[in-house]
Amino acid sequence: MSALIDKNADYAQVTVMKVDWEKHSRSPVTSELKVARRSTLVAFKDGKEQRRVIASAAESSIDALFKAVL
Repeated sequence: MSALIDKNADYAQVTVMKVDWEKHSRSPVTSELKVARRSTLVAFKDGKEQRRVIASAAESSIDALFKAVL
């Protein structure tokens, strides 16, 4: 993600929250969001989910995620 933010300054506006899967895999938040595995990225805008990336570290996938919330 850092490399994408370095390439596109607009992406610095996106707030990224990292959740420790070992501690929070069974938390109400992961349950409510239906996050079933550790490598899940969920993008929100105005409180609504815009896009989700599961098990992909591909730059194109993460780029689309950022674009969805800008």
